[in-house]
Amino acid sequence: MSERLLEAFREEAEHATRVPAFELIEVAGRARRRRRHVMGGALAACVLATTGILLAPHDPSAPPRPAERPDDTSLVTPYPGNQGQVLDQGTYEFELADPSLPEVRFTLPGGWNSWIGPNLFEGYRNEESGAQEDEWYLGLLILDVRSVAQRGCSTTDLTGKDPAAVVQAFTRAARMRVTSGPDRIVRFGRPTTHLRLEEQGPSGGCLDSVLMFGAEGSGITFFGPGTTYDVLVLDLEGRPLVMLATWSRGTPRTEVDALMGVVDSIELVVDERP
Repeated sequence: MSERLLEAFREEAEHATRVPAFELIEVAGRARRRRRHVMGGALAACVLATTGILLAPHDPSAPPRPAERPDDTSLVTPYPGNQGQVLDQGTYEFELADPSLPEVRFTLPGGWNSWIGPNLFEGYRNEESGAQEDEWYLGLLILDVRSVAQRGCSTTDLTGKDPAAVVQAFTRAARMRVTSGPDRIVRFGRPTTHLRLEEQGPSGGCLDSVLMFGAEGSGITFFGPGTTYDVLVLDLEGRPLVMLATWSRGTPRTEVDALMGVVDSIELVVDERP
């Protein structure tokens, strides 16, 4: 048989031969392996039972294993800062100007506004201009305080000072009357001093309207007579961190309670990376 004829015959034989169904064979093989696994497990259980080695039975009354929690960071929104936008309900993380200080997480109801700290208002009177802009205002400030206006038209520089110096500056703050404290307590797992102030009317002819400055250069102005300032000065191993909840006269009690609820939700986030 010539070489060309032999090649043609080989091709014809290949076309006439049925190719095995490899997919079906593979599926059948997996099924057999599963059956062997089940039978092997049942046989092992029988062997264990006959030899007196028993597996612990499943207790249906036992509490279920807790589900894996999602990464907490996926549920936290970076606080946008002084944007003047309305914020959604949720948990926010506030980053201070000094990165060596811990970040601060807090949970807000819906409808609050983004400022240096979160705030809420509905009508608030601007005491400086006398214009009837709003009826009431409240807000939360988290600050690395660098200075506080003092009585007698002076200012206390608090750069590098300890928490005790910051507390003392607040007790002598311009236009302020101490209505409670200072009291030593523990908040957020840290030694803390708590005091409450109430703003009085301008006196002494001081023209400066700024109550204090933070490390990022933000100036916090006075909000008007009758405004309450609930101050927490945290001691972070000798470094002060100020959390200040404030509300103007006429703020509904329910709104003040909501503000204090935001304060209660605060968590300090310490970066433990080496």
